[in-house]
Amino acid sequence: MIVSSVNHQMFRKPLNKDLYKSYLEEYLLRERPFLTPGFSLLDMSLQTGINVPTLSALINREYGMNFNDFVNQFRVSFFKDLIRDPEYHQWTLEAIANKAGFNSRTTFIRAFTKFADCSPSEYLRYVKLNTMVA
Repeated sequence: MIVSSVNHQMFRKPLNKDLYKSYLEEYLLRERPFLTPGFSLLDMSLQTGINVPTLSALINREYGMNFNDFVNQFRVSFFKDLIRDPEYHQWTLEAIANKAGFNSRTTFIRAFTKFADCSPSEYLRYVKLNTMVA
């Protein structure tokens, strides 16, 4: 289980969906719990203080995706940030994916293709080409 310093008091009483969304997004960007392989809906619930059914419904209704896709889009974004850093150009795609929280090569490739509209290797070529030109 992941321990976090998130303020659980914010969600003791029902709040509107926009407050839940902004809190959830801030929590994910600040705490980066998605970097932990195996991060689950229950982990997120325990860390945010939002009960599992409310959290699941929020993600499904407001983001139009299930929990795994929701978390994987943050992982893909983090992967893209890492791969733009020349320090990571010597790393394998799989090693960078692991650093971004993916624990399966297949899941990584599937998620990356879904959220980036290209394969990880195509994206790497694009980044390297644009780095060399700049």
